[in-house]
Amino acid sequence: MKNIEEAKKDRWGLFFILSTAYIAVFANIQGFMGLIPMVQEEFLLSRVEVGLYTSFYFLSATLVAIIAGRIVDRLGTKKGLIIGVGMIGIMMILHAVSPFYTIILGLAFFTGFAFSVITPSVNKGVVELAKPSRKSFFMGIVHSGGGLGGFLGASILPFVGEILGWRTALIFGSIFAILVAAIIFKFYRPKIVPDGAGESFEDQPTLKQDLIFLLKNRYLVWVCFMGVVFGMSTSAVGGHFPLYLTQDLGFSPAFAGLGLGVFHIGGVIGQPVMGLLNERLLHNDSRKSLFILGLFISGFAFFLGLVVSNFYFPPYAIIIFSFLMGFFTMGIIAIYFTAVTGLVSARHIGIATGIALIFIRISVVLTPALFGLVADISSEYAESWIILGAASLLFTASFFYFSRKYISQSNLGRQ
Repeated sequence: MKNIEEAKKDRWGLFFILSTAYIAVFANIQGFMGLIPMVQEEFLLSRVEVGLYTSFYFLSATLVAIIAGRIVDRLGTKKGLIIGVGMIGIMMILHAVSPFYTIILGLAFFTGFAFSVITPSVNKGVVELAKPSRKSFFMGIVHSGGGLGGFLGASILPFVGEILGWRTALIFGSIFAILVAAIIFKFYRPKIVPDGAGESFEDQPTLKQDLIFLLKNRYLVWVCFMGVVFGMSTSAVGGHFPLYLTQDLGFSPAFAGLGLGVFHIGGVIGQPVMGLLNERLLHNDSRKSLFILGLFISGFAFFLGLVVSNFYFPPYAIIIFSFLMGFFTMGIIAIYFTAVTGLVSARHIGIATGIALIFIRISVVLTPALFGLVADISSEYAESWIILGAASLLFTASFFYFSRKYISQSNLGRQ
């Protein structure tokens, strides 16, 4: 009995370490975004120049997603985490000492690569540690670290920046990331022999062969389509929800920031809870869970465009709505990656995660600009929310309808 209890404690400790990797990475990334107004002031940047940072960052994160996944499949969880978290720390130090904004844009490209290594490493770690019946819950626990880290970084680093300057604030964030990388190096020691650990690189299929093999699984491809729903909804809220609250609903900027923060807190809680509900209520039927969450996401968007935009809601109601929207919108990520990793063998988790991330990141790159364009044309955000709701509903319905044809392929990738 004692050995069982010790094993459980060890396992929870390893999950905690996986979560701290996400906390450190998102604290630095979102922390820098929180410091952008100070960076803009120092370098006298236009809004377009400010927006280029996100473009450079997500460009590399999207381009190398599959390659980064391949690296993780070959090196394993621990090395992938150390490389990703450590590289984020180093990149932020270089951000802090850069004399020109053009250099920072170049660093953003490499930062995106480092970020791309993190999610495949975390997903691979969860699959290695969690029992299959509990995978979605622990996937939610670990991924919620990203929301917590983003909230902490966006809250703390700008506060430090106002006192000590944005460069010093970034140094604090980078030190935290490097410390987390050191903790992973010292303490992340799962008693697991990774799948394919005894094979040499020469014995393994090429990246092209692995991609062709995985993409033959049409069920996996249709599951990845739900990544578009997640990417569209989160990027629309992240990029425009504060502006919607201030410009369309007349709330103060401080309240708008609170609303966005509460959205992320809802996501932190929603990811493990939705994972648990998926296990307990739907018996790990990820297809039904993704469909239900997709309906919730489209419903929230329709509600914003058709109801909230046209009727008065008191501040407390907006806060409650923000929390629930974050709870269900961010909650999909635990189910999404559980479904993707459940369709492939352990040796393909990194590449499969990379494929899944491409669907998310392409929508993240495109949605904010299109969402804002519709708002500019109509002079308010109501139509933008309605179009987002319709697009989310279309992708969700298409996934649920067409994926039924390929359920028989759901275990093909595990061979």
